[in-house]
Amino acid sequence: MQWIKIFTSIFGNPKIQLLLKERDGDTIFRIWIQLLTIAGTSAQGGKIMFSTNKPLTVEDLAKITQKTNKKIKNILDKLIHCEMIIFENNTYIIKNWEKYQSADKYEKMLEQNRERQRRFRENQKNENNVNVTLR
Repeated sequence: MQWIKIFTSIFGNPKIQLLLKERDGDTIFRIWIQLLTIAGTSAQGGKIMFSTNKPLTVEDLAKITQKTNKKIKNILDKLIHCEMIIFENNTYIIKNWEKYQSADKYEKMLEQNRERQRRFRENQKNENNVNVTLR
């Protein structure tokens, strides 16, 4: 996926408001957005993954975000406490991922684009046949 959905009311969300009031609230919020984008890039149902079979670890996330392992662990713990992510089978997962990624709408858009392209090619082919017949 190349996009994630963020509601314009995100700053009105009580969880986000509480996180922003934390000592490093801006950093926590930025990490949250980074986790959403990583999950979107992973395209594995909200899992924070490096590859298909390799979840990102605290150490990996620390390197990606340029933060210490301790700071990332604290942020992840806060996000778990706020029920924004879960940790399951050694994998961090965005809770309620479908809220941030409308995969069904994305698939519908792709299907519409494929159909539009099919019709365009068919029209091009028909125009070429008409031109050949008229000569």
